[in-house]
Amino acid sequence: MKDRSPTRTPLALLLEELRTDAGLSQYALAAKCGFDRSNIRRIEDGSVADITEERMRVLADALDVDVERFYEAHWLTVRRPLPSLPTYFRSKYQDLTPAQIAEVEAIVDTMRTENADDHTQ
Repeated sequence: MKDRSPTRTPLALLLEELRTDAGLSQYALAAKCGFDRSNIRRIEDGSVADITEERMRVLADALDVDVERFYEAHWLTVRRPLPSLPTYFRSKYQDLTPAQIAEVEAIVDTMRTENADDHTQ
């Protein structure tokens, strides 16, 4: 008989590790996040691999870790691009104003242009 259990993903392994390191049960973490415990269980067992950026932020806040850990594990799990710069900066540096985020994005765009120019010469 074929094993039908979900594959443990990098996201699943990370969440379980962080939760147990924090000394929390799935129920306790779910309560801190405002989620149903089944949501935590399904992420940890690998049956849910694609979670929203908002859920990653809530989990990171509840576990008192940097949201980047979830972004990286999510990328390794689903192989989709990481969040856009504005989304990243809003979640990582919540006190930045929209103008500051736009300024950082403009700097990165300039760097991309300069890098592209370096490769065409």
